[in-house]
Amino acid sequence: MPHGRAGAPGQGVHAHELALLTEELDHAHGSAGFVRLSGEPWVGKTRLALRLARAAAHRGWAVACGRAARDGTGRPFHALVDALDDQLAAADPAVLERLGPARLRVLAQVFPALGGSVPHGPPEADVHAVARALRAVLEELAGRRGLLLVLDDAHRAGWEVAEFAEHLLRHPPDAPVLTVLVHRGSGPGAGRLASLAHPDGAVRHIPLRPLAREAAAALLPEGLAPLHRELVLRDAEGVPGLLRALSDGEPPDAAGVPHSSLELACGPSPLAPSAPALDLGALSPLARLAADAAAAAGDPFTVETVAHTAPLPLGLALRAVDELHSEGILVPDPRAGWSRFRRPAARALVHQAAGAAQRRAARERALAAPDAGDDTGGAVLALLETAGPPTAAQAALLESCARTTVFTQPARAERAARRAAERPGAPPGPHLLRCQALVLCGRPAQALTEYARLWPRREAAPPPATTERTERTERTDTTVWTEAAVWRARALRLLGARPQARRVLRAVSAGDRAAVPAAQAELAALLLESGRPARGAALGAARRAVRCAPQSDVAAYSHALALLAAAHAAQGAREAALEAAGEAGPLLSGLGPEEAAPVVEAWRWLGEAVADGDARRARQFFRHGFDLALHHGQGHLLGPFALGLALACLHSGEPAAAARHARFAAAEFDRLTAYDSAATAQDLLEFIERGPERNPENDFGIPLSTREKEIAMLIGPGLTNKQIAARMNISIKTVETHLGRIFKKLGVRSRAEVVFRLSIPAAGFPPPDEECGPAARRPATVRSPAPGGHPPGSG
Repeated sequence: MPHGRAGAPGQGVHAHELALLTEELDHAHGSAGFVRLSGEPWVGKTRLALRLARAAAHRGWAVACGRAARDGTGRPFHALVDALDDQLAAADPAVLERLGPARLRVLAQVFPALGGSVPHGPPEADVHAVARALRAVLEELAGRRGLLLVLDDAHRAGWEVAEFAEHLLRHPPDAPVLTVLVHRGSGPGAGRLASLAHPDGAVRHIPLRPLAREAAAALLPEGLAPLHRELVLRDAEGVPGLLRALSDGEPPDAAGVPHSSLELACGPSPLAPSAPALDLGALSPLARLAADAAAAAGDPFTVETVAHTAPLPLGLALRAVDELHSEGILVPDPRAGWSRFRRPAARALVHQAAGAAQRRAARERALAAPDAGDDTGGAVLALLETAGPPTAAQAALLESCARTTVFTQPARAERAARRAAERPGAPPGPHLLRCQALVLCGRPAQALTEYARLWPRREAAPPPATTERTERTERTDTTVWTEAAVWRARALRLLGARPQARRVLRAVSAGDRAAVPAAQAELAALLLESGRPARGAALGAARRAVRCAPQSDVAAYSHALALLAAAHAAQGAREAALEAAGEAGPLLSGLGPEEAAPVVEAWRWLGEAVADGDARRARQFFRHGFDLALHHGQGHLLGPFALGLALACLHSGEPAAAARHARFAAAEFDRLTAYDSAATAQDLLEFIERGPERNPENDFGIPLSTREKEIAMLIGPGLTNKQIAARMNISIKTVETHLGRIFKKLGVRSRAEVVFRLSIPAAGFPPPDEECGPAARRPATVRSPAPGGHPPGSG
């Protein structure tokens, strides 16, 4: 299978539904059967029907497959003619003779093989007479071997096909015939088919739903980059047709920066230019034009917007939008009179398929639409990203859009802030906002370059006069620069340059840090990642973060509690860690995705707080945080979450899943240029892949949890279990439990073997935790290419 091309569905795709259909084939030998196979666009209905047809042919059944007209004309009997005309043309003359002259005269008005032509407009023949004659045709073609009749796109067929289906239900063929109507699950035609019923339950409805994650992943081609693979699985939402389209071609962004789920709904498409177009051949030209206009306008939109963007008369636009709704491509928006695409990825693919000139013209018309000012979903603002030079009003709109979407759509926020900052004399606000967005979407090195250029502006700013108004302005400016310091420190922390990050935060006064809860939280996170010497200081910083965060701000308060739980766990205070985690977990779970967007990292700290004693729960926390970060396009957190998942899976005895997450973490840290973290993730991956043949010299730091490493280090000086418990402020029982896990993981039976396997020096106890005091002076260079320290999540 070539790289970048999704393969054909394997036997496991919709296997349950195929088994149900095959079961109906068996039942049809006793009495004629009738099945409705429904589902949304591109979910795999036609492919499943073709697999059933191959299975029936393999059993010796006659197979007749047809579909309704795909050009929007809605020709009567078209699906039946498409299925049976060739069968009648090749039929034995004795079969036609048995049908009789009267039936042949009726059928000749419909089937070209019998001298007729497919009529346009209302059927000339009596529909009931055609239905009776067709039932006789089915009986003759089935014989004793059986006949499978598949009518695809039946929701688009005319009312006469529904009448024919009703006739078959009332008067089943006296032969082994299985009729399968394949249709979409919405629209007037689907409603007529859904109303088909029989008192004996002769109609079996088999709905096709999107695939589960495991089945969807099996459709993806080999060789996809880890991030591209996760984005395809997220955006396709289990729809096989979208999986094939999204996995084709190169990753959406050459730098591998993830896009938010919300970016698919409006604005320029974040997908790769090489992504193939969806199959829209079933749409009429009018509906296809309306789909392109709707995709250019972005979700949500009104019929008036489509009419203005297409451009089309309002009546034609209404008819086209109705067709898109009946095809299941569009669905109503919660706001009355507004619509949106059923799947945001479908909207992005439709928009991507339009040519550059067409997209530009449609964008300009959409911006000038009469109801553009009524849009509250950001669609119009997203269109400004690629418009001409912004006016002052447009720059203000772009900055406002970037500020409100920086956590939920950081890549888009970065583009909007960059556009707002292009105006001559732009204040530092949009520049700093762009840097924050760069950090969030996973480009910390570029953000640091911009920060280095912007920081002298803060130091060169003259002190304002002491009036009430200027004092308010000064406080606002101070808050802006304090928040900027937080994100500059975050960029340094991501790259492993923790001493420099700490200096950036310590340059902020204690009062300013207290006024911005995120500053105390960032300091606590930084100290947690700084290793054993800073754990006491981390606990103090976490406590201050809890005090600074107002309880009315549930997101900030729960984030601080999660940091406190992780700090307690790092100190070995398991009960205190569980208590703080037990308070933070429900608060975080009660937040919606957008409310939790500013504090997604809190799920990482919850995972680390419980990792030593409950790998399963830690895995749930890491997984939830990973999914949130991916949903919002916060690429800076994907590596730490993936590494946490890898360690949790390894401790749970799931090496295959651990290897997958470690591989993803290594790729993400490499993209961030966090090379030490990438090397650690790669070491973990190599350890997992070696399995039982691992090198004992590399055991320390890989299979053991943070707490197990600390206990193992204390075995070297010859401390007893009681002494270890006293040193670490934990119970003797806990020490014994951890020792049992250490022995099992290392494959040893004594403390001496642990010392030998890990080559622990018989040195004294590590130095006491460092309190939060002045740091030693070091060169102020930022070691971005080769940062030091341990990776996030590894202790």
